[in-house]
Amino acid sequence: MMKKITDSRWFYILVSILMAFVLWVYVGKDANPITTSTIRNVQVVYSGLDVLEERGLMISEGASQTVSLNIQARRDVFNRISQGEVTVTIDVSSITEPGEQSVPITTRIISYPRSITSTDAIELRYTSPATVDFTVSRWKTKEVDVQAAFEGSVAEGYQRGEITVTPQRISISGPEELVDLVDHAQVTIAQDGLTETYSEQCAYSLVDLDGGVVSGSNLKTDPESVLVTLPVEVLKEVPLTVNLIEGGGATAENAKVTIEPADTIMVSGSQSDLEGLKEISLGDIDLSDVYGTNTFVKEIELAPELTNVSGITEAKVTVTIQGLATRTMKVDNIEIINKPVGYQAEAITKSCSVLIRGPEEEVNKVTESQLRIVADLSNTDPSTGSRTVPVKVYLDGSSEVGVVGDYSISVSLS
Repeated sequence: MMKKITDSRWFYILVSILMAFVLWVYVGKDANPITTSTIRNVQVVYSGLDVLEERGLMISEGASQTVSLNIQARRDVFNRISQGEVTVTIDVSSITEPGEQSVPITTRIISYPRSITSTDAIELRYTSPATVDFTVSRWKTKEVDVQAAFEGSVAEGYQRGEITVTPQRISISGPEELVDLVDHAQVTIAQDGLTETYSEQCAYSLVDLDGGVVSGSNLKTDPESVLVTLPVEVLKEVPLTVNLIEGGGATAENAKVTIEPADTIMVSGSQSDLEGLKEISLGDIDLSDVYGTNTFVKEIELAPELTNVSGITEAKVTVTIQGLATRTMKVDNIEIINKPVGYQAEAITKSCSVLIRGPEEEVNKVTESQLRIVADLSNTDPSTGSRTVPVKVYLDGSSEVGVVGDYSISVSLS
């Protein structure tokens, strides 16, 4: 019976098929062996961040990190893994309070490429590190002042103004523990030899009460830069002057003028504004109002675009008349003009002593007939009674002698 089987053609066919199958299984296992390898730089990703943010929380440390996975699988599995991305996913949606977190790395939170199926036997042998550690902090936003400092210099003959920043406050957001450390934002300008106004968008640093820098990748600021402006102006020494109006027989040649506390002041402004500024006039002084020596207090006025660096806002101007003779003369030639309509006017004052001044020889030539007093009533209140009115004293027939001082007389209206 056995001999008949072994002599059968089908027996040998069946044995050949069985031997081929055994050989195929053996060769297949040898070509796709089980191996062990480490997958490095596996990215840790977080899910549920939107839920975390709704609770006013954030991942302040450990938000970006990688791990290494040591796994065992067949060679073709590793080939498919290398063609995709492996990640470790941490669900943070259940976290309700800030604090340190530590999540063990298990097979359940490892995601392989889609080509890997449940039939692919993958054994997680160990991970490095063994856990994903991260910190959850409370999110906070606040505003702080921006402070600016200038640590450079301006060129000789220039002056800097007050440094300003725009905006003056910024908003910072981030982990509560970091935001609470920030006292203000600091921006520093270190330009040397400036000759014109500095105006640039500048970055700033966040600093604490002790001046230490507060930094962190999770700190967000708005805006990220500020406009810093440092005015730089030309500095110029400008003389103070007065305009002397000839009168009372005196000219500028007869007047000695002194200005106190100084006859110059320092002024700053732009190059164009200062280019044509040769002097600063304190105004007019009528020499007919000066007898002997008189002092006038004058305000120092500048154009709005200029700055009085000296800080002197008024000056005392002393004028002394020199080299002229004076003489007092009695004048009784009084005339009243522009009387109010319907009124009669009469000079109660019949004569007035008038001081004249000029070169001595010319003063001695003047006679009383050359002097006359004119009272103009055009601005007088038209009512009856007496009143004192200012008058103008005229000296006819002499160009070198003049009248000194102001005069008035009493007039009656009826």
